[in-house]
Amino acid sequence: MADFLASELLPTNGYARATANFGGDGSYDSTDQRHELPTISASFTASGGALQFQTAFLIADSTAVASKSFTNANVNATSDRITITAHGFVNGDKLTFTADSLATLPSGITAGTIYQVASTTTNDFQLQPNGGGTTIDITDTGSGTFRARSANGIIVAYAVESTPITVADGQGYSYQIPLVVLNSGYVAGS
Repeated sequence: MADFLASELLPTNGYARATANFGGDGSYDSTDQRHELPTISASFTASGGALQFQTAFLIADSTAVASKSFTNANVNATSDRITITAHGFVNGDKLTFTADSLATLPSGITAGTIYQVASTTTNDFQLQPNGGGTTIDITDTGSGTFRARSANGIIVAYAVESTPITVADGQGYSYQIPLVVLNSGYVAGS
């Protein structure tokens, strides 16, 4: 999960996580002995600049928040708290962190590690190891700009294009991910 999230687009130029809902139950394919779910579609429009992506993924039980940015000035190494105004996280939410170009994460926070939010207030929070435990000891504030990336949910599907897809400023794009559920637990199905 952390590897996927580290590559997720920044919430600029119209990019935002899109909520996907199934439009029905799908159908059973007796030839291939699998249940085919309805295709999931996501539509978005680039605004303020072009978007370019090569991988699309579907996260079940996630949140719409892709990432929140903050700087080293928002990290308190004494209280081990991170301040992000109106962050929207709740205790137990899972986060992973990345550093923007030329930035260095605060000591105590490791890129590619999933943490759990703890001791939240409206504008700040602490971190614990994923699953709970002792508060993460942040020993310095790092440098530059960072991203707290929402890691709630599980990846259930992804698609990789052979070449990057560019959506020009002002243009829309629809992406579809077909899903199937195999009947691997049954000798015969109907």
